This record gives sequence, structure tokens and C-alpha cells, in this order.
Amino acid sequence: MSENRNPNIDPNATSSQQPIQEADYPEEELRKYNIVPRQAESCTATELHSHRRVAKVVKHKVKGGNGITQLPISDRIAITERSWTLRNWYRHLHWRNMLVTVFVPLLGFLLWLIVDIRPTLQTASFAFLHYVLTMLSVNILYHRYWCHRSFQIESPHFVKLLVLIASGAGITSARNWCSAHRAHHRHSDITDRDPHNVRRGFFFSHIGWIVLTFNPQVVEAIHAERLDKFTNDEAVQWQARNYLSLFVSSGLILPCLFCGWLYDDYLGGLLYAGFLKVFLVQQSVFLTNSLGHLIGSRPYNSSISARNNLVVNLLTLGEGNQNFHQEFPNDCRNGSNWLSWDPTRWCLSLLQSLGIVSHLRISSQSIIDKSRVQEQQRQLDNIRSSLYWGIPISRLPVYTPQQFRKLVSDSPGRFYVVVDGIIHDVTPFAKDHPGGIELMYAANGRDATTAFNGAVYQHSNAARNLLGTLRIGVLSGSEDIYWKQERIENKDVPLDSDLSGHAIVRSGSQATASNNIIGGVADAA
Repeated sequence: MSENRNPNIDPNATSSQQPIQEADYPEEELRKYNIVPRQAESCTATELHSHRRVAKVVKHKVKGGNGITQLPISDRIAITERSWTLRNWYRHLHWRNMLVTVFVPLLGFLLWLIVDIRPTLQTASFAFLHYVLTMLSVNILYHRYWCHRSFQIESPHFVKLLVLIASGAGITSARNWCSAHRAHHRHSDITDRDPHNVRRGFFFSHIGWIVLTFNPQVVEAIHAERLDKFTNDEAVQWQARNYLSLFVSSGLILPCLFCGWLYDDYLGGLLYAGFLKVFLVQQSVFLTNSLGHLIGSRPYNSSISARNNLVVNLLTLGEGNQNFHQEFPNDCRNGSNWLSWDPTRWCLSLLQSLGIVSHLRISSQSIIDKSRVQEQQRQLDNIRSSLYWGIPISRLPVYTPQQFRKLVSDSPGRFYVVVDGIIHDVTPFAKDHPGGIELMYAANGRDATTAFNGAVYQHSNAARNLLGTLRIGVLSGSEDIYWKQERIENKDVPLDSDLSGHAIVRSGSQATASNNIIGGVADAA
């Protein structure tokens, strides 16, 4: 018989009495989130110290070939944790990515300054078409297929075609970009592990993250995502091995030759359909990580930095609704509204009708609507809590009828009325009362509940809100009345049910929500 691993389970209990055993995850998976394995949690302090002592890496001094004592690699400080100096600045840069994302566009700009050639109408049209095809290839292949598996591609030849076109985007290979993007989704807004965390500023989240050396935590997070095999992994590995040659061929040489053969405009094809197209695709994709997390609406979840940005959505052909995408990453769409600008989704629908792709994943509209309603409820709760509704009833002093009469007799010139068991000082409003000051004199020191609720005048909702700001106490013997009012309007205790009695489930208050979040909670930027 196997040993019982859960100490909370009674081995003598029947199967019907046994609690459901908690899932056990591989230790290497738990280490990604700095979670102590359950076995270690049950250790005593002495045992835990013993484990750490055994597991502790012995640090040895290593002598190099020149006889100089060096620290082992595990003891060296990562370059990302060192200050920039004249001696180490080059180590802070990712030179391979710098070549593709900085030097290539810069070379195109310098070439444009030298030749100063304007594109023909045909070349400009092809450059625009090439931009659209490249962007769609990145969106379909890199993002929605390899990153999120939101559909299946039936033709391996179509995968190869997309690989060739997407390689000309200049955003690094799919293996690198998709692994970083998956790490971003898993560790979004967590500074040390999110590859392009917007909390580190616009420049870093836009392009700094790709041209600077990754910190060790990001390297670990990206490497963990690479362990999860990609679909059509052979194509991924082939592109990674040959990326630079594919980038130059697809991104620069082919558009140059195409425009030269058809329009006799080799140089225009190289400059505008090549270098300029690469630059625009790069910057548009990078904007999803920077502007898409800084400016825009958050209709589905305001606790994350991802936003829906119209400009980014237009430039990226449907990748700008980041707030929707962050909440529903496996959805093949980037918005549930039929008005949403999403040419990538339209292409997928066309490809599905042609039998090239299948099994498009679409999130349940009910789940989407719940997230939207919960976010609207969150915003309403925030607005409601910021308004002054009067002194909370629970903090009001309690008056006996005798004390209330004495208060009235000791305060000539002031007007005190009781409505629904709550005492109000309506003196500031008495002279402005639409019914005249005579009604105030008639109600002073009396219970005006019946008159207030329709016997004299059916007061508006605004009048009731105004009256709430004038209360000063509650009348003993009326607890059933005013405590009901307290439960309805208490701004610190949100309503649990709507007017029809249906439960209001707010974001973060679901039955499965827990305050003990692994890794902590990162507030949105």
C-alpha cells in the first residue's frame, strides 16, 4: 500500500468520509512561484534548517588559467543588478536584438537620407500591402496560434508560409517572442518576472525590454515557457536556427526584388516595402506592450494595467484591445462586440471557411458579460463610496423619546424631525423648504414619517438623499426601521443582493476567490 502523503487524511476513515485530497504539483513548477512544497511546510524548524543545510550549494573558489581566484557563476552578480559604467555598458545590451530592432531601421533611415528617393504609387501600395500581410502573419501565427492556441491550423504548408512572412517583421523569432509573451501573461504586472512590465516605464515596456539584457528572474520565466512545447515545434526550431537569414530575405530582399521586377523600383522597394515596413511593424507590435498598458479603457478588469486602445488596435489590425485579451487570452478574437476592429479575426473566419484553420476558440458571452458587469459594479462602488451619504447610522447616538423632547425644548430656533426612526436637524434647509416654513414648524419635534412618505407630499429620491446628510441621531424603540435603512445605504458594506433579491457577485468576491494569493497582488499601473 502506498504511503499516505496528506497528513490531514485519516487512514482509518471510510472513502465517503475522506476529504478531497489537495492536488500535488511538481516541485519545479512550485519553485517558479517561490512556493514552499507541502512537505517542507510540515517540517519542524530544526528539520527545515537541516534540509536547507543539506541543499545549500557549497561555494568553492575557482582559479582561472591565470591563477586569479574567481567566484563561481552562482555567486556572481547579474549584470542587470550592476550600474552602467564605461567598462560594462556593452554587457547591458542584447546585441542580437539590437541588430534587428535598432540597427536595421537606423540603416534604412541613413540610406533614405543618402538617396532621397520617393516611392512610386505602385511601390507605396505594395509597401502597405506587405505591412498588412506581415502584421496579420504575426497576429495569426505568433500570437493567437503559438502563444494562445486559440485555433488549429490544418495545413503544415500554411504554417511554413506564415513563418516566412512573419520572419520579416523583425520582432525576433517565434520561440523567443512567444516565450516572452507567455511569461508576460503568467506574470503580468509583477516587476521581476514580467519581461516588459509597464511599471518600469514607457521606454522599457516599449523597446527597452527587448534590447536590454534580461534579469535572471525574467530569464527563468521565459525559459519555463519554452519547456511547454509549441504546436508544429519543428517549424519553430527551424525558424529560430535561421532567423537572421529569414529576416533579411523576407523582410528586405524579397520586397526589393518584387518591386524591382514589377515596377522597376528596386531601391524604393528596399526602402519603403523593406526598411520602413519593418520599422512600422516593430513599433506597432511594441505599442501593445507600452501604450496598450498605459492609455485606454478597462471595461473588463481595472485591477490590471492592460487597456483597450483604439490607436493601437488600428495599427496592429486588431491587437489593441489588451484589456479584453488579458482576461480572455485563449479567445481567437480581440473583442466580443461585432463593431470591434479586428481584421485578424476576419481573416481567421475566412481561413476557416476555406478549411485551412479549424476549432476557433470563442469565450462564452455570458462569462464576458459577467466580467463587464462586475467591472461596472466596481466603478459604481468606488463612486458610491466617494459620495457623502451622511453620518453612518451605526455611529449615530441613540436618544430616548424623553431625551429627544428635551433636545427640542432646549434648542429654540432649530428644527428637529423624526423620519423612519432617525432624528434629523433640518434647520439649514427649513427656510428653503418648498412647502414653506409653516410645515417645518408643524413637524418640529414630531415624527414626520407618514407626512414625508406621501400623506402631505411624496418626496423625491433626491430629497431622501439630502435628508440623510442632516441626521444626527436615532430614536430608541425604532431599531427595526433604522437598521434596515443602515443595511441599504451603508457605503462601507456593499449590497449583497440587487432589488430583485439576486446575489451580486463582485470581482474578487467569488466563492473561489482568496485573499491568500500566491505571489501577492500587483495593483494596476
